[in-house]
Amino acid sequence: MATIIDPALRPIENKLDEGIPLSKEDGVALLRTRDLHTLGRLAKRAKERKSGRKVFYVLNRYINSTNVCYAGCKFCSFARAEKEEGAVRMSADEVMAKAFETGTNFNQLHIVGGHDPRQLSLDYWLPVMRRFKGAVPHVQLSLFTAAEIEYLARRHRLGFEEVLRELRSAGLDNINGGGAEVFSERFRKLVCPNKVNAENWLAIHEIAHRVGIASNATMLYGTVETPEERAEHLIMLRESQERSPGYNAFIPLAFHPDGNELNDCGWTTGLDDIRMFATARLVLNNFDHIKAYWMIQGLKVCQVALHFGADDMDGTHGSTDEERIYHSAGTQSGQYVDDREFRRLIEEAGYLPVRRNTTYDEFAYDWSPGVREAVGAAAP
Repeated sequence: MATIIDPALRPIENKLDEGIPLSKEDGVALLRTRDLHTLGRLAKRAKERKSGRKVFYVLNRYINSTNVCYAGCKFCSFARAEKEEGAVRMSADEVMAKAFETGTNFNQLHIVGGHDPRQLSLDYWLPVMRRFKGAVPHVQLSLFTAAEIEYLARRHRLGFEEVLRELRSAGLDNINGGGAEVFSERFRKLVCPNKVNAENWLAIHEIAHRVGIASNATMLYGTVETPEERAEHLIMLRESQERSPGYNAFIPLAFHPDGNELNDCGWTTGLDDIRMFATARLVLNNFDHIKAYWMIQGLKVCQVALHFGADDMDGTHGSTDEERIYHSAGTQSGQYVDDREFRRLIEEAGYLPVRRNTTYDEFAYDWSPGVREAVGAAAP
């Protein structure tokens, strides 16, 4: 039996061996442990039960279509008022031109905006989506968050399901996971009181799954939330997946402090990041994928995260993409990663790089000579 330094992890390992879902208290113990060797061993084993030796990435385009937003979240460095310096709003033609700026060799278009009263409208987005799908039907659309869906529903005086069916008919494949932040009511009152509440966030995702739209889930960590609130958030996501399966991946979002009202919280540490990946993998036993988003934690931390439960490094982004949300808050990551660099990092970590689309259909096994044999993988 492997040595366990932290005795709190032994009953957790026993539960995992027996297939028993972890409790909130187990999640807190994982988030607090300093026994990283045991934590990594448990998370790596859970990851490999889900996806074997594979680690995924996607060729995608990423667009921030507007930064005009009136939600007023205290953690945000991205939002601008209508006439504020730095406000950006793209026209429909500009969005289309940006998407195809480097050709059509991509599998996902990922667009993130804000609560923009001029752009966040079905009248704006439905024609854009139909134009895009008509031009490149093979590319999946990953647009909107539950916060934006709620905004659309209020604006057009429609129910959540009516809005989602309209978006689905225009080609929406996936809802982005943003807007979840932390589900705790205490947290939301302090940090994002004007944004969709936890009940509606979960309801929108569950309805989306039932009408044929997949989704991702996130949590913003590293501000004023407690370990208990983090663990509770994960449990609520697991229960949501049980009620209405359809979440592809969970993405831990590390807080970035520059230029916002919560800057005193500072940066998350590497250990906090690693514990978050591992805890998510172990608590979310009904989620197939845990994503280490390189734009947020950086390539080096994300490469290490592959040994702590993560099995996805997200997308290359286009060479002309300009991510603004995290760059506004001080991230030191670049804007673009060549897919060859993804493959190199994944292979160096001992895994097999696999190109995917938004819903994890696999495209090509981009394995360098000898890599499959080196990691002991069976042929696909």
